[in-house]
Amino acid sequence: MIWKVLRNNIKPGQLAGTFLGIMLGLTILMGALSFYLDVKPIFDDKESFWKDEYIIINKKIELTDTYQQINDENTEKPLFSKEEIEDLKKQPFVKDVAQFSNCSFMISASTSNDGPLAGFYTDLFFEAVPDEYVDVNYKDWKWKENDEFVPAILPKTYLNLYNFGFAQSQNLPQVSEEGAGLVKFNIVIQGKGKRQKFETRIVGFSERINTILVPKSFVDWGNENYGEDPNPRPGRIIIIAKDPSSPELFKYIEDHNYDLNKSELSNSKALAFLKIIITIVLIIGLIIIALAFSLMIISIQLLLHRNNENISKLNILGYSLKEISKPYQILVIILFLITFLTSLIPLSIFRNFYSSNLVLLGYENFNKILLSVMSPGFVFIIIIVLLLIIMIRNSIRRIISKN
Repeated sequence: MIWKVLRNNIKPGQLAGTFLGIMLGLTILMGALSFYLDVKPIFDDKESFWKDEYIIINKKIELTDTYQQINDENTEKPLFSKEEIEDLKKQPFVKDVAQFSNCSFMISASTSNDGPLAGFYTDLFFEAVPDEYVDVNYKDWKWKENDEFVPAILPKTYLNLYNFGFAQSQNLPQVSEEGAGLVKFNIVIQGKGKRQKFETRIVGFSERINTILVPKSFVDWGNENYGEDPNPRPGRIIIIAKDPSSPELFKYIEDHNYDLNKSELSNSKALAFLKIIITIVLIIGLIIIALAFSLMIISIQLLLHRNNENISKLNILGYSLKEISKPYQILVIILFLITFLTSLIPLSIFRNFYSSNLVLLGYENFNKILLSVMSPGFVFIIIIVLLLIIMIRNSIRRIISKN
């Protein structure tokens, strides 16, 4: 009875426009959410291309520096001072700054006589960076005093140089990353008339930091107990810039006679552009949802206005507020339920497209679409429906009270 009275003023065109707007906005919103949750492991992966790009800078070594150091071993080397580091941190284009910790004690490494590299011996060096800058997935990257094992990370370029340079020229077996990690080395550190022996092995290979890394706690402890200088000045600095391609950054580096490997920044512009695109897509989805929601509110308000007289008559006949508003509430629920289910079709097509491309890049651990997208999308729809139901009841209540 009530539905027959109220449905005459419903305009199918308005409902269709609202349906399309909400479906489009919901598809874009859930598509962006799906993409983010599916690639979240890439964001969290320390070895991911998506992590903030490190810019490693050092002071330029001039020919005069070389001559001076040859002629006078006490000549000050071109290292960073605390004032220079603090000045760099204050720059508006810098997001974060970290310094390399250098060893001021002697280090040597060797292998046992019965191992795969029997008789190997070399002098070497260690450096360290704060743990958050280590780009290798190794959960036990730590060291504390009295530990006999020291984990080490080598640059990926070192392994490539051996496999495709030295090993080929000397007819030696090539080594995989996993194989290199099986070899254990004995290292000896010495200084201040003392020496101590440790065990180490390669736990990973860095594609960003071109040095031999060990935990910072080990370097700090070694400098304090064996080093000539407990707090040596850094020769290199890590910068995370807000925009790695910023002209102000390069001008600052040039003005201060710093040096960097520009090839390390090859992906910066592309990554920054991709992040901007994803943000824009999210904003567009929210705008479309807001516009469609506004259109829905206007459509309902117009529908209630056209049925103003009918609503008043139904109230006079004894129908309650709950009974009069029920048809509109059912209409809203059905509309949004159909919209939600329909939006899953283009969402599935979009998700299958990007997931197949991510598989080619080696990322296969995707979240289930039911848990990652449908649940929050459905909760979003429920919230909108509840708001509309409350609005409908309040509007009908005002119509009844006026009459």
